[in-house]
Amino acid sequence: MLLAMIMLSALATLSALTVVSVQGGIATASTDRFHAIATYAAESGAAAGMDFLRKNVDSNAGWTAFVSARNTTPQSPSAVPGNNQDVGTPGNQFSSDIQGWYSVQILNNRSDTGYAAGLDNDKRVILRSTGYGPNGAVATLEWEVSALNSNSANRPCSVYSQRGESEDDSGRNDCLKAINTADRATFRPGG
Repeated sequence: MLLAMIMLSALATLSALTVVSVQGGIATASTDRFHAIATYAAESGAAAGMDFLRKNVDSNAGWTAFVSARNTTPQSPSAVPGNNQDVGTPGNQFSSDIQGWYSVQILNNRSDTGYAAGLDNDKRVILRSTGYGPNGAVATLEWEVSALNSNSANRPCSVYSQRGESEDDSGRNDCLKAINTADRATFRPGG
């Protein structure tokens, strides 16, 4: 009888440890999924922001209309599709079961001579896209965008990092010379 009690106790302990282990695995999988949703939302916001910047660059003033002095009040244009549209609102680009949304901001780069005055003198801005997922998951991406080669059609390249590819199938490849192979990116899941 004593041996049976010891065996039952051991089996109960083993089954309790199995339940705890499975619950931990489920929690980890959920956290990974939530952060993946936030990352996808940030990438979607960045793509929408790039399209907005491409369509709204001024050939003389760059993106001066969208930057503020010393980035004290970064603009978050409502004209960017889905920008700042919470889950379940009509403008949100994701289905409500995804539980994701994004916020896109445009910042002037600090090396710009017009940084303090709120002018985009070098036609370079930082596009910051923050994606939000379920359970407080957050991912932020920042891209430095340049319109230096936007002399024809008044917009930066639409094709990214595809050597030998011309944008809009127009046959011009002036964007390819602007690729900077020394650029680097840092990504930290969850913000």
